Amino acid sequence: MPLRTLSPRERFRQAGRDVLRVPGDRRLHEARVMAACALDGAEPVQGALADLMVACLPDDEATVRLLRRPQVAERLAPFVARALLRLSSQRQRLPRVSTLATRFCVLAMPSLDVPKRALLVGVDDSRELAAQAIPALLAGDDEAEAAFLDHCEGAGDSLAFMLASRALSRAGRPMAPRWDEVSAALQQGVRS
Repeated sequence: MPLRTLSPRERFRQAGRDVLRVPGDRRLHEARVMAACALDGAEPVQGALADLMVACLPDDEATVRLLRRPQVAERLAPFVARALLRLSSQRQRLPRVSTLATRFCVLAMPSLDVPKRALLVGVDDSRELAAQAIPALLAGDDEAEAAFLDHCEGAGDSLAFMLASRALSRAGRPMAPRWDEVSAALQQGVRS
């Protein structure tokens, strides 16, 4: 019986198990970073890189080579790439608890010193949620609007809220008073 080919998500999870077994092996970490590139969004790649920077001795040349690979470079926010390069050039490991860690990490842990939204929902999720909600919102679907606003308020998802409200504003669609209420709640969450 032929072996089944693993999906990109399964390959990434297998690479995570490999990294857990031998955390100091840079080759395993780099393979996991490349497996993360097959997944959607930036968070898997950033998480795999954070794990590498936590577990492996700093190697400036190897880090620069990895971060310059097109499939890696196009996924990372510039400030993330700069932070990782700075750590590597200073020959420092990433602290185990870090703002650069994501929910895709197996060794590093996300710091609580990030916006509430980042703890509950990732940037990729916020963008995807807004993209899915906007057509229903533009069509005037009250149920979809209520569900979307409930999510934004409950998760503190200011990014999805901002993306959707900007799209509605550009389309000239008037917004119900609930939008102002959720906006105020989100702003209050930012201040606290």
